[in-house]
Amino acid sequence: MGEVAPLRAASPPAAAWPPRVSATATDLRLGVRTVEALDRAARVLDWDVWDGEADAERATRSLVSVACAAVKDRIRDAGELGRDALVELCELLVDLEELRRDFDTAEVADRLQALTGMQAGLARLRGVASVSAMLDLAPLEVCRSCGFDRAILFRLHDSQLVAEAVHYENDPDGAAELLGFARENPVALTHMLLETEMVRRRIPMQVPDAKNDPRVYRPIADACDTFSYVAAPIMPEGRVIGFLHADRYYQRRIVDEFDREMLWAFAEGFGYAFERTVLTERMRAQRDQVRGMVQSTEQLMNELCDTEIAVATVEGENSATVGRAAAMLASSPSRMDQLLTRREVEVIKLMAAGETNAGIANRLVISEGTVKSHAKHILRKLRAANRAEAVSRYLRISALGDRQ
Repeated sequence: MGEVAPLRAASPPAAAWPPRVSATATDLRLGVRTVEALDRAARVLDWDVWDGEADAERATRSLVSVACAAVKDRIRDAGELGRDALVELCELLVDLEELRRDFDTAEVADRLQALTGMQAGLARLRGVASVSAMLDLAPLEVCRSCGFDRAILFRLHDSQLVAEAVHYENDPDGAAELLGFARENPVALTHMLLETEMVRRRIPMQVPDAKNDPRVYRPIADACDTFSYVAAPIMPEGRVIGFLHADRYYQRRIVDEFDREMLWAFAEGFGYAFERTVLTERMRAQRDQVRGMVQSTEQLMNELCDTEIAVATVEGENSATVGRAAAMLASSPSRMDQLLTRREVEVIKLMAAGETNAGIANRLVISEGTVKSHAKHILRKLRAANRAEAVSRYLRISALGDRQ
């Protein structure tokens, strides 16, 4: 497929610092201290690595570590340095080491916050009772709980990835546009694709340079203009059933290993929650089916109980009529024909077997209207008020006839 124009505006500029989530006062103070320390290191060491501008967080942290190593080397070789210069180097080293410690502390706090948010997001999804609603909400929770800007959920169907839901933070129109495009362009899992490798190896993947990675499915990547993303398989019970993709587009941030592991943990938790919801929905459907069967059985039992009452009434109030009818039925087939026709006997036997009008019509190859007409004649001839009473009287009369 040829080049696809981006659905959104051109990609954001390179990543800026500070980092992963919205900057707090602590983040800003740490950033100011970092810039000041690196400025001092560049001046004291006559260092041209630092240009005075903070880059991405991890790149800046790397520069701090490089500066620490350079200051230590200078101190070890400080045989000709004066006291003041040596003191300045030692103070600079203390400040740089404190920065490294503060970066580590901030990273731990950041990761704990991210993990807590992810657990809360999965808990919200576990509370969703509908499978379809769970699929719709999954990309939103990926963004809200893991700090991503955009996320897309694919399901695996016949060796193709079919888009199920998309979420863009603060851009629902963009999400809807990409969802429509992705559904029109399902991803066939060829051996060259990143997702094919994930199905085979059952691992998440990180794509730091989506623009130039040959394993990326170009139509969708170009349509959403992603420059870096992570992807993770959804695989309850070890079988891949779909994928989650996410990036930090609006943060202008290249994804890292922590992003990959966060999405991987979310996908694993989502897989278990999704499987549970599917099973719950199936059990609910079976419960409703059983409940319907129980209600039908209860209705039939009530009709049988009502029939026994009707029989008792017949015995107490209309025994003479029953006796005459029994005598007619028991005497000979010709006398039975005087009470019910052959077809009416067939109909009432099927009624006694529990068949509906439609079932009787199908068995006797007649219309349902004809069945209703026969039933009407049967009720009149047996002097019954309803079908249950007619069946009861027919069975009672037949039993009396058998004993004569």
